[in-house]
Amino acid sequence: MSISSLNTSQTGQSSSANQTSGYSPQDARNQLNSVLVESLSVSISSGKQSQTLLFQASITNINQILNADAAKQNGQQNSGSLQISSTQVSISVQQSGQSDDDNSPQATSKRILDGATSLFALYKQQHPELSSDQQAQNFVGLIRQGFEQGYQEATGVLKSLNVFNGDVASGIQQTHDLVEQGLDAFLQQNQSASTQSSQSAASDSAGG
Repeated sequence: MSISSLNTSQTGQSSSANQTSGYSPQDARNQLNSVLVESLSVSISSGKQSQTLLFQASITNINQILNADAAKQNGQQNSGSLQISSTQVSISVQQSGQSDDDNSPQATSKRILDGATSLFALYKQQHPELSSDQQAQNFVGLIRQGFEQGYQEATGVLKSLNVFNGDVASGIQQTHDLVEQGLDAFLQQNQSASTQSSQSAASDSAGG
């Protein structure tokens, strides 16, 4: 995992599981590792930048979950396009005009949601055999899985550094809740659009 060098004892189990999947290029993982260690190790130890840690851990895990799904669906040789796109997600989101200084739960949850849901169109291309509702349900399920893994890793690091308390703990929990609410809204929106389209088609057919 991208933060295993910071806390191998906390993330060892999930790291082993992810490593066995073999879907993420090691050089990309090492690059993320290097960025985290260089930019976050000092500030995290003082309880600062905890939201940035949660963002990075979440996006990294979400990317890996989606890459694993794509490789399973199309064969590992065809998963490169998704890997390239997902590796760039955290960078593109951070450069999208949102200030890195804004590490509030609201801003962090928005960055996570923007980064994750931006891959929905690509996921739909990977799964044309599914209905629109199934695409939305399965996609959100994968995003939740990756986010929960990232959340567990980030909180594990913060707990090991004895800074997961007070404002840090409450802020991380608030971000978690906001992301879950955002995923619920995303799912409802996409399912509603699909349902409304189906109902409209049925109505037109009946009227004709």
